[in-house]
Amino acid sequence: MSNNDKQEEELHFQQVCASYQQYATYHQVTEQGVTHRRERLLSSMNTVEDGEPSVASILQQTFSQEQMEKSNQKVLKSLIRNQFMLDNVLKHAGAMTSQEVLQNRNQFPRDFEVDWWASEEQISKIDSVLKSIYRDWSNEGKEERSVVYDKLLGALEKYLPSGTNDRGPPRVAVPGSGLGRLAYEIYKKGYSSQGSDFSLPMLLASDFILNGCTNRKFTISPWIHETKNVKSLEDRLRSVVVPDVDVVAAVELSNNGEQVPEFSMLAGEFLSLYSHFLPGNRCVVDDERQEGSVEKFNAVVCSFFIDTAPSFPHYLVTIYHMLARGGLFVSIGPLMWHWSGHGALLPGDLDGAKNESNVQGDFINAKHKQRTEHLDRRYLQSVDFTWEEVKALIVNCGFEILEEEIDIKTRYTSDALSMKKVDYDCVFFVARKIAP
Repeated sequence: MSNNDKQEEELHFQQVCASYQQYATYHQVTEQGVTHRRERLLSSMNTVEDGEPSVASILQQTFSQEQMEKSNQKVLKSLIRNQFMLDNVLKHAGAMTSQEVLQNRNQFPRDFEVDWWASEEQISKIDSVLKSIYRDWSNEGKEERSVVYDKLLGALEKYLPSGTNDRGPPRVAVPGSGLGRLAYEIYKKGYSSQGSDFSLPMLLASDFILNGCTNRKFTISPWIHETKNVKSLEDRLRSVVVPDVDVVAAVELSNNGEQVPEFSMLAGEFLSLYSHFLPGNRCVVDDERQEGSVEKFNAVVCSFFIDTAPSFPHYLVTIYHMLARGGLFVSIGPLMWHWSGHGALLPGDLDGAKNESNVQGDFINAKHKQRTEHLDRRYLQSVDFTWEEVKALIVNCGFEILEEEIDIKTRYTSDALSMKKVDYDCVFFVARKIAP
C-alpha cells in the first residue's frame, strides 16, 4: 500500500469515527431546529374573530411548554443511549469517544475547524448502522431477517451438509455481510465462514459485536431519527436490547474439538479482496492476506448483495473462480442496481458531436466527459440487468441452476410501526459450478 493510500485510509477512518462521535450532537441540534420552527409558528400573527381558531391558538392547545420539554427530554435520553453504544464501538476501535472529543474540543478549540463536523450523509450512515443492528442483533429483528437467512441456511444444509467434507468444515464466503449475523449463523451450522464488507461504519459495529461485546447488552432506539410517517413519539423512541446473543462466548465455546470451523471478517471491496482467485492474479497474493486465503470456497452465499455490484459480470466471474468444482452460489435479494442512474448519456451530449472523434474509455465524447468525469468510473460501467438476463449470465459462466424462486416478499431494516413500508419481491436461487 502506497503512502497516499495509507493517508486516504486514515482520513476515511477519522471521518467515520467523527460521524460516530457526533451522532447525538447532530440529532440534538436537528431537534432544536424543529423546536425553533414550532416557536416561529406559535408567534405567527393572523387576524381572526374572537373564538375563531388561529395558528397560535391551536398550537398552544396542542403543544404546551411543559409537554414540549418532556418530549425533548425523552428524545435526549434516547439519543444518549444510542451514543453510549456508539462510544463503546469507538473505544473498541481504539478511537476517542464522544465525551473525550468534547473535552478535547473545549481545551483545544483551534484543532477543531468548522469543516470538522460530519455531513448529513455521513450521519445517515450511522442511522443505518443502528437500524442494521436492530435487524441483525435483536429479538425484534428476527422475523425480518429470518425470511432471508433461513432460505440461505436451508440451501447450504440441503446441498452442502457441514459434516460430509473429509477435509474439514466446508468453506463459505459471505460477501456484503454487513454486521455479520448471516456469517455467524453459517458458522454456527458447522461451516468455516468468512464474511466481508466494504462499509467502514458497518465494519466498526460488526467488529465490536463479534469480538468485543462479551457479557454486555445495550438498549438502543433505532427509529429515533425517523420523523415522517410516524404515528406517535413513542413509536420513534421505542427501544430494543442488543445483541440478542453473546457471539464471543459462543465462538469460544465451540472451539473445543477437532476440525473446528473458522469464523472471520474481512474489510474491503469485493473484487479487491477476492481478485487473487482470478487466473491472471493467482501468482500475486498480498502478504497481508491471511494464510490459506487462496484455498477455494465450497460456497458463496449472498444476501441483498449481487445488485450492489458496479459490474455484475465481474462479480460473477470472480465468484466462479472463488469456488471449487461443484461449489455453490446461493443468493437472495432484489435487483436495485445501486450504481444505476448516474452518468447516463443524455441528448445534449450528442449535440454537435457528429464529426467529433470519440474519447477513449468510459466517455462517449468530450461533452459527455466534461459532464460526468467527476463521477466514480464505476457509475459509467454499470448496466441494469433483468432477472432473466442475470440467470442467463450465471448459466453461461459455467453454473447450473438447482433452485429458483421469485417473488419472495421481505423487508430490509423496516420499521414495523411506520406508516410507510417497502416490500421487496426477492429472487432466490441456488447454482452449482459445473465447469472445471
